[in-house]
Amino acid sequence: MGKSSAETVREIEATRERLDAEIQELEHRLPPPARWAKRLAGVAVGGGVAGSAFWFAVKRLRRTRKEKKAKQEAVNAVVQVIPERWAETVSAALEDGTWKAWAGGIAALWALFRLADIRQQRRTNRLLMMRTATL
Repeated sequence: MGKSSAETVREIEATRERLDAEIQELEHRLPPPARWAKRLAGVAVGGGVAGSAFWFAVKRLRRTRKEKKAKQEAVNAVVQVIPERWAETVSAALEDGTWKAWAGGIAALWALFRLADIRQQRRTNRLLMMRTATL
């Protein structure tokens, strides 16, 4: 070290400048570790997010398939809308060939109700015509 404090300060500054130059030269020769750490962190986070999204999608797909299967099983249940006695009577009529009499009876009832409806509509129309004529 120098004999005076000014010489000591100059020597310290020169050493500091020399060390800074050497450190900058090393930084240029070697890739900066921060850049590599950042890339590795990005790969790890990206892989984690992609993996999580994949497994959430798989889980959801499995759940929807399971719900669909359960719904399909529920739909396959037999629901009797008409009483069993009526169903047996209709089945017997279809097997015996006597269903034609049933069909004829149903058609006759439909025609009867339809004629009654037409008659009622004609009465209503006549009344409406008479009321508009008197006004």
